[in-house]
Amino acid sequence: MKHAIRAIFFDIDGTLITNQKVISKNVISEIHRVRDAYNIPMFYISARMPKAINTVALNLNLNETIIAYTGALILNNNTIIRKSFIAEAISSKIVQEAINANIEYIGVYSFDNWYVNSDNYFTQREINATKVLPEYVAIENVTVENVQKIMLRDAPEKISAIVDKLRSHPEVNVFKTQANALEIFDNSCSKAVSVKYMSNQLNIPLESMMAIGDSEGDKEMIQTVGYGIAMGNADDSIKKIAFDVTSSNDEDGVANALKKYFP
Repeated sequence: MKHAIRAIFFDIDGTLITNQKVISKNVISEIHRVRDAYNIPMFYISARMPKAINTVALNLNLNETIIAYTGALILNNNTIIRKSFIAEAISSKIVQEAINANIEYIGVYSFDNWYVNSDNYFTQREINATKVLPEYVAIENVTVENVQKIMLRDAPEKISAIVDKLRSHPEVNVFKTQANALEIFDNSCSKAVSVKYMSNQLNIPLESMMAIGDSEGDKEMIQTVGYGIAMGNADDSIKKIAFDVTSSNDEDGVANALKKYFP
């Protein structure tokens, strides 16, 4: 497999990091081994903001190109090479719909700015996971022209009740990344679009790329590349379309996939 796979993309949450929000020593060791022995470019591809990706990046030292907000913001050595935004009228409408539905956590993201409606359980979970602090605001009064992500979190039944309404807006992509979480981006943004963009940038065909992920936001990416790997903790619908399935994020799934394809 040394010459078949020429680039690797790693999702972060539920993939690189464990449920305890750390990267295991085994995963770090395997990534460094493959990087050094095979000279394979490796990239973060995440719904996180750049600052929250960088808290992970300190441990791994991968390629300087990072794909944030599923591709709404792509940076190369801190220089923006691709960006897109949710139209202001649509982002305001979605925030108001979330307020009307009494969604507990409403987060609005723009570049490295993170605005939230309150300090609640979900806010503290995000802080713990990302090591980034938000700005607490009356979310309906946030006037941000360059919104790159809206995130909603609440009980699964409340998320299920609002998801179809949000998906009726053709201007956005809505991913149910967990039973209690929705992530919303401009409709030009997805991880599948991002790996296609990187394929052109790197001059590496999609069939020679590997991508590893676990959630609905990773599904199209896993289908798009030649070696789409689903984590053991992924939903069955994702495992069914994957090229292969590895073990879970708490069982060194990334490390085990790398050992298999880069012996």
